Amino acid sequence: MNGFMNTHIPEKSKVAISFPGRSDFRVVPPNEAYVRVFDRSFHFGDSVYEVVRTYDGVLFGMKEHTDRLRNSMKLGLWAHLPDFSLIERMIKDTCRQYFSEFGRKDLYVRVTVSRGIGDTNIDPTTCGQPYAVVIAKEIPPAPDWHATKGVEFATVQRRRNSHEALPPSMKSGNYLNNVLAIVEAKHNGGSDAVMVNAHGFVTEGTTNNLFIVKNGVVWTPSMDAGILEGITRAMILNLCRQHKIPVEERLFTIQDVFSCEELFLSSTTREIVPITKLDGQAIGNAKPGPVTVSLRKLLREHIASEVKKQPSLFEMV
Repeated sequence: MNGFMNTHIPEKSKVAISFPGRSDFRVVPPNEAYVRVFDRSFHFGDSVYEVVRTYDGVLFGMKEHTDRLRNSMKLGLWAHLPDFSLIERMIKDTCRQYFSEFGRKDLYVRVTVSRGIGDTNIDPTTCGQPYAVVIAKEIPPAPDWHATKGVEFATVQRRRNSHEALPPSMKSGNYLNNVLAIVEAKHNGGSDAVMVNAHGFVTEGTTNNLFIVKNGVVWTPSMDAGILEGITRAMILNLCRQHKIPVEERLFTIQDVFSCEELFLSSTTREIVPITKLDGQAIGNAKPGPVTVSLRKLLREHIASEVKKQPSLFEMV
């Protein structure tokens, strides 16, 4: 079995595997976790997923992530839904087993739900029941320079999927659009991409939402640009409104990004990270801007406050 392992697979991880049509699951080390060869997620990318993270043993934003998982299945026209209570048990048990074996770390927890197993026929009526897989691994601390210096992104020719083709608001396992974009971005010297839609409006990064600060106002692409409705994005919008920071959800172009004062990304695992260069050109003064720094602090304070209100899995190990 260990012959299949390589340095790119996190050995310090735990994987929970459920079984179609059953209410039990197993938690195994990564070298014992396999996808069935007739799985639709393997052949067609026919799956949906979510990534939750923990803070001090607390699964943060579980309700929001579960709601978005359900919505992805709705957008994917799933005829059968999984047992969500089973998925919650899988997530918690996988985390507990990780903490027991590897210690108290902040975790990246990915739950993938396949539409099912069946013949190599694109018609989903030929497959069985959906089932879930959960992966838990450590989130390593971000380098200090991410916050103090920021990261560099690149523009790409690859366009974001349109609503009519594959809704970006569905968090599906069919991720080739984003894969090709990040390959192009890295070829162009960036760590990630600023993607635009077919009409030239900014959408998002490959795994994150984007914000700019323009004339002192925070802008983020509106849903009709074709984006994922980010959970951290929603928290940032609420924080802006609570703290009287001008904010707009709107359409804007890449030219607006090049001329803005600040640019930053948001995601569940990375919170807020300043982007200080785009295609090698400085954004603002090429340093994290005051609005970005302020929102990053406010977001971290909000998360810490919410975490204190919730039970920790550390106490259940």
